[in-house]
Amino acid sequence: MSIPIVLSRRVYCVIVSLLLAGALGVSLWITRQQVSPPTLSDYHTYQCNAAAASRDDNDPRSTFRILTVTSMYAREVADYLCASPVVAKYYAGIEISWKPRRYLTAEQLLNEEYDLIWSRAHNMRGLVPEFSNYYDTLLRIGHYQVYWFSREQKPEITAPYLKGRRLGLLNDRLSHTHYLLPLESLKQAGVAIDQQELVYFDDALSLVTAFRDGSIDLISGGLWLEQDLDIPLQRTLISDSAVAAGLFVRRQRAAAVDCEIIAAFQQVRAFFGDGSEMEVEGHDCAAI
Repeated sequence: MSIPIVLSRRVYCVIVSLLLAGALGVSLWITRQQVSPPTLSDYHTYQCNAAAASRDDNDPRSTFRILTVTSMYAREVADYLCASPVVAKYYAGIEISWKPRRYLTAEQLLNEEYDLIWSRAHNMRGLVPEFSNYYDTLLRIGHYQVYWFSREQKPEITAPYLKGRRLGLLNDRLSHTHYLLPLESLKQAGVAIDQQELVYFDDALSLVTAFRDGSIDLISGGLWLEQDLDIPLQRTLISDSAVAAGLFVRRQRAAAVDCEIIAAFQQVRAFFGDGSEMEVEGHDCAAI
């Protein structure tokens, strides 16, 4: 009579173990379903107060909000505008933020959340076909050149050369300079993109810093890289005339500040470094 009791205990232990394992599996599944994916913030923002020379305490002026695609020269642009007496007549301060273009939404355009946007017309039109009802084109960048850069020998867009080398890209699928054009150059050269060691960065400053520090071997960019990085560089041309970007300003604005905005963004010419021209739309800012 003892054998059936032993077998029953074994069966009982097996059943209990299976039930516990099943309960644990269900618990883990429920936990995974309840964990929401992390949300991406607005990356970085810089703010400054406008000059106080002509302030009126009863003037409910708002902050002039700028959305750009790079942290390069963002502080310089904001500080220039904050120091302007003209800007101070209409706005209490400047807020400039930068993030990949894909995080700009149609709702933000329709709600006119930004006073000034650095983007491309086709990107804006893709979000809101009639975006010109809300934003005017203030200026365009005529053209610019894009290169592959290396700290070693001149980059070769071939599989043997690229083998074992880390290529830095921007985690922004709408970026021509740091995503589309470099990947297209690999494709045109017959290099298998899925076999390359691609390293993605959330902003241009982190991308450039990693290249300077040697964390990545190749990076795409304009001639401004040679000016900003105090290290010897070798380059190979990707595009001699990349698609132009532009500045789009909110239609409901104090138009008197337009020339100040244009003057502030003259500093961004150094970002391209190849003599690219800024074409001003409908403004005669002779004093700039």
